[in-house]
Amino acid sequence: MSIFSRKKEPRYKNGIVLSGGGTRGFAQLGALKALEEADIKPDIISAVSAGAVVGALYADGKSPEEILKVLTSRRIFSYLDFTIPKTGLIKMTGFENTLKKILKAQNIEDLQIPLLIFAVNINTAEYTLFDKGPLPHIIKASSSIPIIFPPIEIDKEFYCDGGVINNFPVEPLLGKCDRIIGINVNPLGKRKNLDNLKKIAERTFQLSIRSHTMERKDKCDLFIEPEGLDGYGLLELSNAEKIFELGYKATRKLLKEKGWE
Repeated sequence: MSIFSRKKEPRYKNGIVLSGGGTRGFAQLGALKALEEADIKPDIISAVSAGAVVGALYADGKSPEEILKVLTSRRIFSYLDFTIPKTGLIKMTGFENTLKKILKAQNIEDLQIPLLIFAVNINTAEYTLFDKGPLPHIIKASSSIPIIFPPIEIDKEFYCDGGVINNFPVEPLLGKCDRIIGINVNPLGKRKNLDNLKKIAERTFQLSIRSHTMERKDKCDLFIEPEGLDGYGLLELSNAEKIFELGYKATRKLLKEKGWE
């Protein structure tokens, strides 16, 4: 664990910001595929929550299609116990062990692409940046949506989803990249049937983090927010390929408009 180095930082060509958004993160994979086809690959990634999962697997050398396959397999999602206990938390049994098995790099600093992961220190109320340390455990902390998932202990302090404070961590890339590409997968639309604790918790969390992103979108040279994602919940798996395609098509369209193809 460390705060982003205060030494003179290297200049990167492409920096990519990956927001949180639960299983809407599959759209980020589609976006990454479209960017690859335009010969645009990240030289550094700043990510939070679902973006940290996607960013870690991508920085580990896996293609967007490979990541989609891994993330939709029964193996990785067997860690979730969707029976909500009295505490109101969904158990994350086996999540970290599964990540350990599928990631080649076990520490953030060993990834092929520099990755910055954010989580909130509940004890100190600080937005904490991790650029070193045990990758699976830190991903788990960054992905722990309050109320839905339990907080994660790191060095005797507890952490939860970084999106609580900032769901679009663009700041560490400012002044360090020739261009910044942001991929946001947490749009808001009208939701019906908020009839259980999980759905209400999801919606409340989405509302709390939306404004953070809108304040930061203008800092990007390209801001990708695929239309149609608001129709999907944070923890839906059955529509992964459709969500992937939304991200792919939206990015292809923006690249063409921008003249980046």
